[in-house]
Amino acid sequence: MPRLRLAPLDYAAAMGFLAYSSSAVVTPIALLILARELSFGLAAGGLLEVMRAVLILAVMLTSAFAAARWGKANVLGVGSLVLGCGLMLYAISPTYGTILLAMGLVGVGGGFVEALTNPLVQELHPNDSGRYLNFANGFWSIGVLVTVLIGGELLTQGVSWRFVVAGVGAMSIVAGLLYLSLRRGGVVVADVTSRHVLGHKRDILLARKFWLFAVAMFLAGGVEGGFTFWIASYLQLHYDALPRAGGIGTACFAAGMIVGRIGGGWWAHQHRLRPLLIGSAAAALVMSLLVPMAPNLGTAYVMLAFAGLTIACFWPSIQSYAVDRMSVDMTSLFILLSCAGIPGFAFTAWLMGIVGDHAGLHASFLILPGMVVLLLVTLLVDGKPGNERPSSTVER
Repeated sequence: MPRLRLAPLDYAAAMGFLAYSSSAVVTPIALLILARELSFGLAAGGLLEVMRAVLILAVMLTSAFAAARWGKANVLGVGSLVLGCGLMLYAISPTYGTILLAMGLVGVGGGFVEALTNPLVQELHPNDSGRYLNFANGFWSIGVLVTVLIGGELLTQGVSWRFVVAGVGAMSIVAGLLYLSLRRGGVVVADVTSRHVLGHKRDILLARKFWLFAVAMFLAGGVEGGFTFWIASYLQLHYDALPRAGGIGTACFAAGMIVGRIGGGWWAHQHRLRPLLIGSAAAALVMSLLVPMAPNLGTAYVMLAFAGLTIACFWPSIQSYAVDRMSVDMTSLFILLSCAGIPGFAFTAWLMGIVGDHAGLHASFLILPGMVVLLLVTLLVDGKPGNERPSSTVER
């Protein structure tokens, strides 16, 4: 297997994923403290994720037009800056309602980051995107790991959640500046009009195979979102643990995802993506059943690490596999698939919050094995693994 050859913008993508993932988990690790300070319940906490996701989804649907007009690197830079400013507003918000508004701004910036980072990496490495996408997405998990460990420790030591959120905002602003400073290293593509973008989206939405991959992305996003959003709160409530323990649990899950994605970056050549996805889904089913059965924190940490390892490849590998299986515009396909994954992430977080309010978070974690079963069935339905598009051909 040849070594990875990273372009300058790969480093910007890595930093962007670090900041973006930190913005996604900073609320979960501080959620119980937020709920006590501002007087709201678990369902209202899940609604914060829904607000973020709704704005992410809305922006993603328009991001292809922005990328066609100004270029992916420029839009990613501005999006990261908006994300950082939203987090700064979040950090000074005095009420739950103000935080909801700040989460809207976080969603706007995050929408551009979510929509265009993977297409940028695909554009930089069109012939072997599976490896580079898994590698780049590994930094999402690194961001989760760093944030939950440092944030959980700071919260345990009595540092205000406002300083933790502001720190994540500063990191996102740095990512935005890095994108803008390296933007000339991007791939130059032909001008694309709005009419072309709409035509690409229409062709994709009319393809039956797209809807199969969209369902897979929804379920994959849901499984990842359920674990990522609720691990910290679950461990604190179920084991009567400190915020530090919740952060460590989320960090164990993230560490497993780091190993899975960085390892996938070295091993997951295009022809290996389908068996990797099916095998990982089967293993994820086992681990999602075992996590709620953990008798103590130590066992839960181990099981969460293995759970993260088994689901690590889902998001980037489904997208890369879909690009190979469909002869359509790459950027629009990535965006529309992410538009399916983000609602899965948010819906599952919200649904688990509702179940948690009525039956406890332990019961809500039983939703995840069912989603993994549906994902495994969807992957098996896809049929023979042959490509419809040569791996060296990428439409821009």
